[in-house]
Amino acid sequence: MSKSVVIICEDSPIGKNSAIEAIRMGVGIMVLGDLDECKIVFMGDAVYLLSKSFNPETVNMENSENIFHMLELSEIEVYVLDSALENAGLKEEDLKVFDNVHIATLKEISGYILKADTTYRF
Repeated sequence: MSKSVVIICEDSPIGKNSAIEAIRMGVGIMVLGDLDECKIVFMGDAVYLLSKSFNPETVNMENSENIFHMLELSEIEVYVLDSALENAGLKEEDLKVFDNVHIATLKEISGYILKADTTYRF
C-alpha cells in the first residue's frame, strides 16, 4: 500500500478542472486512505489557480473558494514550481495565502517525486 503520494498538475485552470480535481483527489485520498503524506505540485499554467487575481467566475466557471477551504483544513502540502511562477509573471506575494503552500525548485520537486510511493499527473 502507498504511504506517500505526489499529485502533479500542469494544466491551466481556465477551461479545465484538472487543477481543482488534483486538490479534490488529494483531499479524498488523505481522508479515505492510510497515507502518511500527500503533496500536490503545481507546474506550468496550473500556478494560475493559486493567484490572488484568478477569478474563475469571469470565464463562467465555478467559484473555487470551497476547494481552497478543504485544502486549508487538510494536511496536504502544496508546492509551486518556482520557474513556472516566474514564467507566469507571478511572484510569491501574488499567490493566495495558505500555510501549506510553498515555492520549490525543480530539484526539490524531483526529490519529492522520487521518494513518493505513487505519483499521479493531471
